[in-house]
Amino acid sequence: MSTVPATKHYAAYVVLWIGFVLAIPLWREFHEPGQPFWNVFLAAFLIGLVLAAFFGIRYLQKNKIEVGEARFTASDTDAH
Repeated sequence: MSTVPATKHYAAYVVLWIGFVLAIPLWREFHEPGQPFWNVFLAAFLIGLVLAAFFGIRYLQKNKIEVGEARFTASDTDAH
């Protein structure tokens, strides 16, 4: 397991990836002309998604949290 890369640009790369691969296609699919309340909600949701990704990555970088495969240990009595 390793920590999230601590480079300054890593969070920006993640945000750009989330934006271009997820947020823009979702906007294009679910945007409804003539439905301003829905469009405002959708825009706020997608902006929140991108911001959550940014602050999540920054949190992982700041606290040097390891991200990877989960490993569980079991005592010998549980193995039988």
